[in-house]
Amino acid sequence: MSVERPEPMKQTLKQHPKLLILFFVSFGIGLLGIYLAFIDSVYTMSAVIASLFAFGFALQRTAKYMQRDEEKK
Repeated sequence: MSVERPEPMKQTLKQHPKLLILFFVSFGIGLLGIYLAFIDSVYTMSAVIASLFAFGFALQRTAKYMQRDEEKK
């Protein structure tokens, strides 16, 4: 019988809910960029770039917490 272990990223997101909020914020900014693309293309690139930065920041923070959890073990 094999025991399935949770993936490290999922486990980290469960342990630190504020990281999950960062991912939702970056996703929301991305949806805002798509919405603005239909309204006015001037703001589209700004929203898309902001979404990419927010998503990158969320990934960076998640990696930092994952590394910190690995060092504790």
